[in-house]
Amino acid sequence: MELANASYCLHNSELDGEEDEDSESEDDDEDEEVEGRARDGSRKRRRLSSEGEEEPPARRFKKLKREYYRMGTFHGKPSGCLMYDLSHCLRKNTNELLWLACVSLTDQFVHERLTDERYEAGVMELQQHINSLGNLDAVTSVTLKDGTKVRAPDSSRIAYEEEPRLMLLREWNLFDSMLCSSYIAPKLKTWSDNGMKKLKLLLARMGFALVDCQQKFQYMNHEVKQKMKDQFEQILPEYGLDDFYYKSFLRLHGYTSRVSAADMVYGVTALLESFVQSDGLCALKQFGVAYDALSLSNLDKLKSGMQQAIKIQRAILRQGSAAITKSGCIRSGRKFRWVKLEDSVDTKLLGHPQALTKFCYFLMDALKEKGAKLKPLLCACMLQEPSKVLIVGVCGKPRLGALQGNAFGLAFRNAAEETGAEFFHELFESSWIVLDAGVVNSFMVKLTERL
Repeated sequence: MELANASYCLHNSELDGEEDEDSESEDDDEDEEVEGRARDGSRKRRRLSSEGEEEPPARRFKKLKREYYRMGTFHGKPSGCLMYDLSHCLRKNTNELLWLACVSLTDQFVHERLTDERYEAGVMELQQHINSLGNLDAVTSVTLKDGTKVRAPDSSRIAYEEEPRLMLLREWNLFDSMLCSSYIAPKLKTWSDNGMKKLKLLLARMGFALVDCQQKFQYMNHEVKQKMKDQFEQILPEYGLDDFYYKSFLRLHGYTSRVSAADMVYGVTALLESFVQSDGLCALKQFGVAYDALSLSNLDKLKSGMQQAIKIQRAILRQGSAAITKSGCIRSGRKFRWVKLEDSVDTKLLGHPQALTKFCYFLMDALKEKGAKLKPLLCACMLQEPSKVLIVGVCGKPRLGALQGNAFGLAFRNAAEETGAEFFHELFESSWIVLDAGVVNSFMVKLTERL
């Protein structure tokens, strides 16, 4: 019995020894595995730290900033709409502020600063504000004691409706408005004899007499006015003129005052750029005149601005047709095209940043209709100030989802600095610059190298 117990104890001790050895070996394996992981982790940390040393935060921020500026310039939400949103939050919104918001949104649409989709979204937002302020509930007629209904004067209410893409139609006539339209003229080439025939044929197909179309719109045949929209929507798509009507805003005041937001934009912009001298006092005076024209109590000033805008549009058609038809007038480079205006009469009208930008867009549309490849366009125009040239650059109309904006701003400044001449680059748009006339050619060479 003792011998059996002794052998049993010896056997158990041997088993315990084997288990201890196995556990020790397992512990050693675990230690080696942990050490391996630690070595791998240290190698990863060293690799990450080395990568961090290659691109420190300051350098990374500088790189992101450089890429951001290379994207070019875009236009955000109109300042008038932002101000109205602020007044609405403070519960100080009025019809006057709402009208200024409508004008500011229309300004971006008219001057090709936002996409059609963003304009539609802005219109829908403003329409809700117009409805909430009770503009649609205004009294339009009054019934007298004898049962007679008379029209009541509008009390400065705002309305919205669809308008044709015809500039200043209410202050012009239908024929000339279509002839000079930046939307119709490039499509039909109205500056040519063939284009003029197309325009007259178009009016004849719609059943509009040429005599009626050449009368001022205010005195035009009432039947023609009523038929216009249906005829335009039916026939114009055959000429590639889709979306001829767009959503717009109207300000109604009294019995006869009816001003659209687009007409106000054209008139105020023309007043703002009507200064004769380029000194600060003259420009400041015109700013005051344009500011007064925003109020419906100064319709005379606004109408004078509209007439000036009509003159500018005629000059755009003249110079645009000359540039298209005259060989060698438009110079084409690898990255962009450029044209120089030298007509002494029309440069007085087009020698302003916004007017010259509008001319560039007109020219780009005309070149597109000719089948030319789409390229950015630069236009140089002599200013009334001696030996000074205004240069404007456009890259095309905004597109939804575009990743590249107008990249001329930074390129303009760098090219001007390399020429060593004096320049002025503090205008409202970075793609506008004023240079000495003698350095224009060298500026173009430097700009070509930059782009």
